[in-house]
Amino acid sequence: MADHFVSLNRGVSGLTETDFTTGTSSTAADQIELRIKDGASLTKKDVVLALEAFERYFATAPWVAAAGFDVAL
Repeated sequence: MADHFVSLNRGVSGLTETDFTTGTSSTAADQIELRIKDGASLTKKDVVLALEAFERYFATAPWVAAAGFDVAL
């Protein structure tokens, strides 16, 4: 099964559908990507809860630094 992704460039508001790129193959043009496994029986609530968890993760500077992400804290 394929995965589907939605991606976004830095500085883009995400307020319109055209701000996003979607598909089944990653794009090298965008800096941030969310990938979802097809066939995983996820609900919209599952995805929203995961996004909120990712937000908490990236808001916790020691975790981000320890994981080696190349993002400014």
